[in-house]
Amino acid sequence: MGRSVVLGAVLVLLVANVSFCQAETVEEYFRVGGTLQLSPQPVGGAITSIVWKYGKNLLAEWETKQIPLTYYSKFNGRTTVNTGTGVLEIRNMTAADTRLYSVEINNRVQSQVYKTVAIEAVPEPELEVKPLVCSSTSERCKLVCEGDVSKAGPVEYFWKKDDGEWEKSGKNTVEIINDEETQRVETFSCRIKNLFSEKESNAFSNVFYRIKPANSDDLHCGLWVTTLGAVMRSLAILALFVVVVYFRCQKLQTGCKCRKSDDDAV
Repeated sequence: MGRSVVLGAVLVLLVANVSFCQAETVEEYFRVGGTLQLSPQPVGGAITSIVWKYGKNLLAEWETKQIPLTYYSKFNGRTTVNTGTGVLEIRNMTAADTRLYSVEINNRVQSQVYKTVAIEAVPEPELEVKPLVCSSTSERCKLVCEGDVSKAGPVEYFWKKDDGEWEKSGKNTVEIINDEETQRVETFSCRIKNLFSEKESNAFSNVFYRIKPANSDDLHCGLWVTTLGAVMRSLAILALFVVVVYFRCQKLQTGCKCRKSDDDAV
């Protein structure tokens, strides 16, 4: 009899250990002061009971026709559980709310647990060139999008040339080569983005940038435009001079006619 009890206890421990090892931990990120939403795994049929826990403590529970939806301790007043889906929503999250969350639906503990992690807004990045001795005569250099993202959770990096489109990158560094394509780029910019925020750097002057000289066609075109402008201005001045002379002559002729008429009358 005693041996059976021992074997039963060992079997229970083994089953519990297997269940623990099979638990899937999912990281869920939140901002301090923001809202956390946790969605349980789907279940077959209608949901008749829900128990949410944080750590080993009760957070909320509900059972149809037996236990009204009840929220416990610090979660009361800022928590909502959807009894139709089991989704948990907690508002005004704090750093102290960082813990493992688990759920039991229809008297079955789900294998998925949720590790909550508080994250901060991303920093404003700064672009730096490496090595520091990089110059217009170097063959290649690296641009580094600097910023402390240790508390920002998973982040993404984006890069932009001049006023072009942002291009996603998995790294905070890019290599630039001193070739014709790069020499046409005047500035580079980078952006850091996480789940809740994004910030971009100031435009960084490209050390390999070369001002493109105007070609002969551009020079000829500019010369023609300048010459045409000068000619048009000269013609306008000449036309104004002719008009003034014409009206002056008309006035003089009118005066002469008047004086001749007076003489004839005498």
